Amino acid sequence: MTAPAHSPFHQRLMLALRGWRRRMAEHRRKRADSQHLAGMSDHELRDLGIGRSQVNALLERDRY
Repeated sequence: MTAPAHSPFHQRLMLALRGWRRRMAEHRRKRADSQHLAGMSDHELRDLGIGRSQVNALLERDRY
């Protein structure tokens, strides 16, 4: 016995939910990264080779 095929509506709904879930995970990751970098001292940031003014730009860039 095979599983029933999903309707086009069901497939679109699942695709939309997966996209929402991915965007929310990305949002949580960016927020955690932002909080972590904001908590670092200027000296620690310089050790990483970035300035405090560059943090926002780095977080907005695509990771891949």
